[in-house]
Amino acid sequence: MKRTELQVIERTYWGAVTRKLWHDKMTVVAIGLLLFMIGISLGAARISDTFLGFSPTDTDLRSRAKPPTWADEAWPQFQKFAQTCQRTQCQWSLWPHIITNGLAGVSSCLNDGYGKCHWMGTDQAGRDVFTRGLYGGRISLRIGFYVAGITMTLGVIMGLLSGYYAATWVDDIINAIIQTLSSIPLLFLLIILSRIFSPGPEGLALLLGAFGWMGVSRLIRGQIFSIRERDYIMASRAIGASIWRIMFWHMLPNISSIVIVIGVFNVAGAIISEAGLSYLGVGIGPPLPSWGNMMQGSLGNFTDAPWLVLAPGLFIFLTTLSIYLIGDGLRDALDPWVKN
Repeated sequence: MKRTELQVIERTYWGAVTRKLWHDKMTVVAIGLLLFMIGISLGAARISDTFLGFSPTDTDLRSRAKPPTWADEAWPQFQKFAQTCQRTQCQWSLWPHIITNGLAGVSSCLNDGYGKCHWMGTDQAGRDVFTRGLYGGRISLRIGFYVAGITMTLGVIMGLLSGYYAATWVDDIINAIIQTLSSIPLLFLLIILSRIFSPGPEGLALLLGAFGWMGVSRLIRGQIFSIRERDYIMASRAIGASIWRIMFWHMLPNISSIVIVIGVFNVAGAIISEAGLSYLGVGIGPPLPSWGNMMQGSLGNFTDAPWLVLAPGLFIFLTTLSIYLIGDGLRDALDPWVKN
């Protein structure tokens, strides 16, 4: 009688995490969308030189505040439709003509030559909005990753120290620093510093990171405080392991899932913060394009030129949505109690 051997498949924790992420279709789509946004931002120069034919800084005052080229005929008809809605009753019979002219304009744009079609219109200086959006992604995404790196580095180190030395003078000093920094109005400080130093992307990321790690530190402190008296920590102390080895080799890996999820969410938060600060005029200033200062330059033009707001808003929406979906998927995948 032939005996059959059963093959035992060993699955590690990170292997199980990868498997759950791969089976989460929403997270896979979000990862693809984020990679696409990063790819078009990194390849902005190649895309603009090869396909679009516009520079993010070249101005053309004869083409200022022009609608997307494919909507040259559809845009006046849409304005007429909007006016009828404001007066009495919306004239829905205009929509077949709007759609037909819009599709014909898209077909014409696809057949036009190099540097002839503004896919997202032009701004008040005649610059191509789509090209500026691609280049703006470089700065906004770079600030997002820089700020997340700074906040996570400071927050994790301070949280580990504060949690390990809880109820001691070290914990008191760190909590005093957190309370002091939390009491400083960041917006007014950034306004003052932006007028004095005019910080670039790295300077703005440093400021946002230096004043944004306190929440991470408090969360890490609470997690470390709950595990510092467990048996494997006591055993590490008993065999003479150093404090730094205990914190970074034994404590930190056990809260790595929380750290990863917080870091992902911090990237999206930093992008939104940069957009808000640049919109208020205290972030990245011209001529460098960012999604925030593109929206700041569209103040007062939403009625006459809504594409100036919709274009950077669409870039911000797609990027932050993908990041939040990835963070949500990671939170489920890193939780060993979640099976499906």
